[in-house]
Parts: sequence; structure tokens; C-alpha cells
Amino acid sequence: MKCKSAVIKLGGSLITDKSSPRTINWDSLNDSILQIYKYYKESNAKIVLVHGGGSFGHYEVDKIRKTKNVIDSFSTSLIQESMLTLALAVLKSSINSGIPASLHPAHTICKSNVKDCNYYPIINDLNNGLIPITYGDAVFDGEGKIISGDDLSVQISNIINSDCLIFATDVEGILDEKGNLIRELRRDQNINIINRNVFDVTGGIINKINKAFNSKSNNIRIVSGKEIYNALNGEDVGTKIISL
Repeated sequence: MKCKSAVIKLGGSLITDKSSPRTINWDSLNDSILQIYKYYKESNAKIVLVHGGGSFGHYEVDKIRKTKNVIDSFSTSLIQESMLTLALAVLKSSINSGIPASLHPAHTICKSNVKDCNYYPIINDLNNGLIPITYGDAVFDGEGKIISGDDLSVQISNIINSDCLIFATDVEGILDEKGNLIRELRRDQNINIINRNVFDVTGGIINKINKAFNSKSNNIRIVSGKEIYNALNGEDVGTKIISL
């Protein structure tokens, strides 16, 4: 099934170098954006783009939590600055490719969690032919709180009733403990998977899978960043998440 509407989550591990703090993987980022642009021009699909923190936000949160018990107001500012820096790179890549993108930092629309956000600016831009971009972020509500990009992706997919929810990563999908691709994954399956957790303060791949089960999209996939276009085009790539 080709995607008429989609939420695409660009994982931090895809668009940054997680082994090097605050380092963008420009080749991977630009390639991912060009695939989205190609599909957008061919299909005129409605697309919302969400990205993760990688070696920007995740690194900052990890560093803060090692020295403080809570994320205070100043620490929140540091996380917001690091994520905005990454978001501007995603925006720049999008504009350079020809995408009519608009940027919506999560801390400007959310209070304390993804269910307490004003999504109207995103929906309005989407309905006017733009590709809105938002991202995992930090907000301050008495204390600093993390707004997960995965949570945003699922919440937005449900609000706009998207056909597809695609999580793009730096691996081909969900891998079992032997490194083999799992083609389909259901909620009641009991499997052992490879779980990498470098600089990931929102729970890693297992948490991503559990969140994906909460999407109402018909086509939920975790795929390689190299397969974004193919996933949007309805091809059987990566791991399909069966949420029903």
C-alpha cells in the first residue's frame, strides 16, 4: 500500500554519529531527505517529519543525569539548544532538497507530555501542502521533562490518521539475537532482539517497539534509512509492526 499520508521518524542513530557528541551524519541525513522529497513530488502525499536526538539531545541528557538528580531549568535550555541545532540541520537539508518544510520545536507546542501539545500549527501546515518538522525535545514544567520523538510520532500519526508510520534507523529493521531481520512483529510475540542503547535516554529499540504498537496506522514499519522511499511506496521492507 502506497502511503497517502505518513509520519516519518528519522532516528538519531541515522542522522547523527552517536559515537561522537554533537556530530551530524550529513550523508545519511541528506540521503534520507532526498528520498522523502522524491516520494513527496511523485505522490503529493501528506508527510510529517519527526527526528530524534542522537548525539545531540540524548548526549546532553545523559551528561546532565550523570551530574544532577533532576533536569533543572538551565539544563533544559542546554537540551533545547542542542536539539534546535540538529533541527536546523534537518530543516536546511530539507530546504536544499526542495521540500517546503516548516519547523515546530516541541517545546513551543507541548507543556509536559505529548498528550498536552497544541498540534494545530503542524496540522495547519500539513493541510496547506507543507512538510512540518518536529522533534524530541525538553520542556520545563516545574522540572525538566523529555518529550520523546517516538511518542510524538505515534501521537501525530493517530491525530492525522496517517496511513503509514515509518521509523527510519541505521539498521535494516528489528534484528533477532543472531542478527537476522524479523519481518513481522506482533504484540504477543516473545522474542529476543539486539538492543543497542548508546546515548539513548528514551529506552532504546524495545521501548520504540512498545510505543509503535500504540499507533493506529495501517502500515507501521521500522526500516533502514536507505529504504524510506521504498517503504513509502508500499514495498515490504524492514520490520512490519502488527499493532492490532
